[in-house]
Amino acid sequence: MSETLWNKLGKLTKMDGVLIGLLAIGLVVSGISLFRGITKDNQVQVEYLDATRSGLSDRELIKKLVVDIEGAVFSPGVYELSGGSRIKDVLIAAGGFTEKADRMFCEKNLNLAQEVKDGQKIYIPFLTDTPTDMGYVEAKNNIRLVNLNTATVGELDTLWGVGPARAESIVKNRPYASVDEVVSRGGMTKQILEKNREKLTVY
Repeated sequence: MSETLWNKLGKLTKMDGVLIGLLAIGLVVSGISLFRGITKDNQVQVEYLDATRSGLSDRELIKKLVVDIEGAVFSPGVYELSGGSRIKDVLIAAGGFTEKADRMFCEKNLNLAQEVKDGQKIYIPFLTDTPTDMGYVEAKNNIRLVNLNTATVGELDTLWGVGPARAESIVKNRPYASVDEVVSRGGMTKQILEKNREKLTVY
């Protein structure tokens, strides 16, 4: 039987051989395509969207911040800003310093590059607000206030519960945008702050 098959194959023309070859190639290509199709169907495609492709900036992806700025600015009030905003952005929104603002004090104690927090209050002092005696400010009720941003280590040491080491820590972590920041930055405990709150200021 095998001899008969070989005899028949021997009688095939060159054209028949070419056709058989093309048929074999077609079967192989079809098999490969089918295999790839099955594999592709089983794969999960994941598309990552970044801020650039979605049309959103980094700041727009962060929640909005609400900040209160008062004092010697042209338009004091509450402003809504993009996440990641800085104190300089709040000042721009409020129209900047007025001629009555104590610019020298702000240059020394206000960090314009500091990132603002939601709910933060910023006060820009007038020339008449700033201390005339180093780190002390005379309050209306005659209590001698200690300015956390300008007081010396010795002046801070006069506060309840504040020793030389804690006073050094307070000075090291300046400037403070609010009195409460002295706790979050490790200068005082909450208990010490509450004991001294009436004597403290940052402007």
